[in-house]
Amino acid sequence: MGLWDEIKTSAKNVDSKVGQKYDEEKIEFEIRKIEKEIDDLKKDLGNSVYDACSKGETYDPASDCKKIRSKYESIEVMKSEKEEIAAKAKAEREANRQAKK
Repeated sequence: MGLWDEIKTSAKNVDSKVGQKYDEEKIEFEIRKIEKEIDDLKKDLGNSVYDACSKGETYDPASDCKKIRSKYESIEVMKSEKEEIAAKAKAEREANRQAKK
């Protein structure tokens, strides 16, 4: 294998790594966004419970809790996607290295 082939393989691996990091950062951004939404929903839930309690009323938090649970599930899905991206990129880079040999 010549120098040019090694350069091409290295460039492919760098491109793969950059693409992987970009995709992972997009997912991390979305996770942070959802975590903020969860915090806001929890604050709203607490305020709703307090408002109802201060008026002598009862408050059923089931729908609010369902929304929060759904957000946590979305985060778990995104974390799985992030792991898949990393595994796929790693396999791609390894395939490039093997092809180089």
